[in-house]
Amino acid sequence: MKDLIKKHRDKLKPIAWVLLLLGILKISAYPVVNSLVALIGYILMVGSILEGEDSKRNKIKNILETLAWVLLLIGIIITSSPLRISASVVGAILIVCSILVGGYSMKIIEPLTSTWKRAIWSVVFLIVLNGILMEWTAINFSTESHQTGWQFTGMIMLASVTIPSSLFVTSFIGLWFEKIKIKLFFWIAVLILLGWVGPIWINSLSSWS
Repeated sequence: MKDLIKKHRDKLKPIAWVLLLLGILKISAYPVVNSLVALIGYILMVGSILEGEDSKRNKIKNILETLAWVLLLIGIIITSSPLRISASVVGAILIVCSILVGGYSMKIIEPLTSTWKRAIWSVVFLIVLNGILMEWTAINFSTESHQTGWQFTGMIMLASVTIPSSLFVTSFIGLWFEKIKIKLFFWIAVLILLGWVGPIWINSLSSWS
């Protein structure tokens, strides 16, 4: 089995992602069957990572980051599920993210700003995570009436504003800070994101009290 995974490692990754997406997207229809499909997909993904030629540190990073994305996708689906189920998933997302942040800050794990691809996908991750947390808290803790489904529109709007705006600003500021251009993009994107969602969070929290 180990040799088979090693031999077909490149082919296994897309198959694993297909199984993961199919299992997660259909999890509410047939929970047991599709949870098993998603689990098989994740096991194949982990197997392909472990059989790679990366260092042990990079393998751990890839496994944790893949797990974070898988939990994020599950979080999108189950925000309106019973509180104990949705809270477990949200808690798992935050725990994995905390471990990753600790790894980034201690320079154990490759930083989010090591490449443009990682930086952009990290911003997308933050936007989706914010959307999930907003939807989940609105469903479970808000005293006001709430219509589900609008979080997807909000995520798309945030991404369409935050990422292009950050790239535009970075293209000018980066002329003087070429070596830290990717870092500038990431942190400018974070500031823009906070500028958009910060007041919404403040208003939401004040309405619960």
